[in-house]
Amino acid sequence: MNVGFIFDSVFGTLDNRSVGLAQWGGCALPAMTGPYGVGTVVLPMVDSGRSGAYADGGSSKYREFMTQIWYPANRGVGGPKSIYLDEPTAKYILKGTSIPELDEIFRFLIKTHAVVGAKMVTDCERFPVLIFSPGWRTSYFIYQSVLEELASHGYIVIGVNSPNSALITSFPNGHFRVTPDIQDESVKEKYNQEVVDDLKFVVKQLMLLDSNKQLPLGGRIDFGRVGCFGHSFGGVAAVLAGSQSLLVDAVANFDGSLRGEGYKKVVFKPMLMVWSELHHQEDITMETIWGNRFQGSYQMEVKGTDHMSFSDYMLIGQSMLGYSLSGTPDPIDPTRAIQITRDCVRTFFDAKLKHANPNEMDRIASKYGEVKVEKSILEKSAM
Repeated sequence: MNVGFIFDSVFGTLDNRSVGLAQWGGCALPAMTGPYGVGTVVLPMVDSGRSGAYADGGSSKYREFMTQIWYPANRGVGGPKSIYLDEPTAKYILKGTSIPELDEIFRFLIKTHAVVGAKMVTDCERFPVLIFSPGWRTSYFIYQSVLEELASHGYIVIGVNSPNSALITSFPNGHFRVTPDIQDESVKEKYNQEVVDDLKFVVKQLMLLDSNKQLPLGGRIDFGRVGCFGHSFGGVAAVLAGSQSLLVDAVANFDGSLRGEGYKKVVFKPMLMVWSELHHQEDITMETIWGNRFQGSYQMEVKGTDHMSFSDYMLIGQSMLGYSLSGTPDPIDPTRAIQITRDCVRTFFDAKLKHANPNEMDRIASKYGEVKVEKSILEKSAM
């Protein structure tokens, strides 16, 4: 599904309304609920095993992409907070709008909690890793309410912005790659495999990240506990990366339809599938995917959600406009949707990577009346 970028429809709506953003005071991401504070760093990656060919016409000798890492820090750690959007992304957004009240300051008005470059929490524990891939022509920026939360509960979370998938992949040296709005499904299938390969490359780099003395992660990564998850186009990539890598233990897919023939194959890993109310009714691949599930997998539908409810999109849009952007007849409150998204993904990976009580997944439905849960009890043979 082509979801566009977070602000496309927000600003498009504003262009046709006499709404002034000069009075908008911004918004804060929901508070983190875990026992840790959160630090963050950005890190470009280069895969010398692949060449770089990009949809914007550019190229590079080797495949390059960007990551941002969120990790547990001491509670109450001080320092500058992460800026919600980087400058190239904000400028690209502004270039597409004619609203005079809107300027680059808007990227500072969305308040995050992660502290840039904070020291890792001072104990001896090694933490499991979750690698995240965003939706088509979006960015890991717009999922920070979920990524920060996971880090506060003791995960090292690596967001991946992949050229030919992320709207903008912006690098510290100032250059960036832009993904155009591509409609050709065969091209998008090819680009999806590029994202899969990016995720697998990150998995293979974990030992180097752990030994990199310039990063705050030294000696704290648990290589034996790795999960991949994503939304939409990125959710598909996360499932395929888990299928193709023996180093990934579990996968989660939020509202992503598998492309090509991929959805017909068994995924030999525990899998969480979370569907929006509208997508759940329309997705023709869902029944086959669920039929090929592995033992310990879960499928959920969240009433009142649409495709972008699993990101910060609805929260920020409603803050700007004063009304819901959801296309559902009875839309869920954006903060509630984020809370459910956080709990679903954390509870699933707690059970699969931290050996927490798996029955907690069954309690999600009783905790949230909007959620319907289906559990896999049949194990697929690997033969």
